[in-house]
Order: sequence, then C-alpha cells, then structure tokens
Amino acid sequence: MKIDLHTHTTYSDGEFDIKGNVSLAKKLGLDGIAITDHDSVDSWREIDSSDYDFKVIKGVELSTYHKGDVVHILGYYLNDGGDYDELEDFLRKTKKDRMMRLKKIIKLLGKYDINITVDEVLEEADGVVARPHIAAAIIKKYPERGYTKDDLFRDYLGNDGPCYVEINNYEAKDGIELLKRNHCLVVLAHPLYIKKFDYKELVLFGLDGIESFYQYRFDTSDEVLKFSLENNLIVTGGSDFHGPHVRNTMGKVYLEGDYVEKFLNRINFRK
Repeated sequence: MKIDLHTHTTYSDGEFDIKGNVSLAKKLGLDGIAITDHDSVDSWREIDSSDYDFKVIKGVELSTYHKGDVVHILGYYLNDGGDYDELEDFLRKTKKDRMMRLKKIIKLLGKYDINITVDEVLEEADGVVARPHIAAAIIKKYPERGYTKDDLFRDYLGNDGPCYVEINNYEAKDGIELLKRNHCLVVLAHPLYIKKFDYKELVLFGLDGIESFYQYRFDTSDEVLKFSLENNLIVTGGSDFHGPHVRNTMGKVYLEGDYVEKFLNRINFRK
C-alpha cells in the first residue's frame, strides 16, 4: 500500500480540488492521500460527506514559529468522533490574520513597482489566501514582465524576501498542543528545512511523528528516518503536492509498507 500524506487543495493554495487530487493519485497507482491544507480544515466536512472510493485522510498543516524560524506542523484527525471546534475557531481567526498579512505584503510590493489589489489576489484564491495566490495575481497582471512563481518567491515573497510578512507568532509548542487537544496525530513537516535550530528539539513538545520522506531540493542522508525510528516516532511521508505547475510532484514521494499500517492504525482509519 502506498499513500501520500501531504497534499494541498483549493481549500488553501492547491490548484486542484479534492476530487482532482484523488483522480491524479488513482492514475499514479497510489492507494490513498491526506488533504493537509494550510491553516484550514474546511475540507474535512466534504471528506466526511463524500464517497471517493479511495482513502482520503483528514489533515491540516499549521504555520507556527520556534526560535525565529518557520515550523510547519501536520495534524491528522484520529477519526475517534471527537470534536475539533477549538481548532476551527483558531483557524477562522488565522484566516483573518492572513487577510491582514495580505494587505501588508501588497503595500511592500508597491515599493518595487508591483501594484496589485486585494480583489485581484482573491480572484486566485478559493480558500485560505496564501503567497502563491499573490504570485498568481502578479503574473496575471504583468504578463509582459515574464514573472514566474519561482522568480517572485526568490526575489520578493520567499521567507528571506523583502516582501515577506509572518503570518502570526504562534509558537510550535502551542500548535502541537492545540492539535492534540483537538484529536489529531501531530507530525513535524519537512524538518530539514528548519535552519535556525535543531528540529529534534521539537520532540520535547510532544510530537507523535516526523515527516521522514520528503522532496528536498538537496541531497540528504537518512538521518531523519533514523532519528524517528530510534525515538519510536511515527514515520510519515508525502509529496507536498500543490498542483501540476508547482515544483513538488505527486507520486515521487509517498509512504509504503509497514509505515503505512502503523500510521493508519494510529489514526483509526477504517473507511
């Protein structure tokens, strides 16, 4: 069995809806996917009310911080009937914070002769507003400049770019505790992108697992997998798929074998 535990849809900054992700996963020979949209669980009710004839796991990717670095935390719903009202309330507030962030980024972009409006960005976003939607709006408005998403993230919107604005100052420890209170298995996403501290510190906050298989842009050893196994952490993996026009490709990274069984047993997934 092969499952991709890290995919995004139009509920955040993905290019496909859930059905689109499912259709592609089936074509690629996968046996299941998780929907892990950024700071949104809007997909969960659709998943509950739909029959995809395919394993679709409810997830979320929280944006948090620790020691000045961005930390993405994946939460997978345990399917134990517990409510997640607190998580939904928090994410509704986060959605408002993202709108405030959008306005700040637009103002910063204006300093570089890139003049877009909130409405132009919202035309690109069906769900939570994120930086890819800003990039898409810029590309649409200035076709003569030949911008690409990679260009815009490198020069303006990336974490080290002049137009980057933090989403919030929500601490990783608090994010982990929030997900646990709301019936989720909690996993650290793409740990090797953390640069300002050792990702292993986060285990002290109660992580259940670590994303040990991921599409890094650089060569890595199996240190993450080794660390996960030595510390009895759940091993996960996924493509971080956002769509066909974004770098990470579905089907290149997935979880398989005993790792899948252990993960599915932990989240009580029987659908």
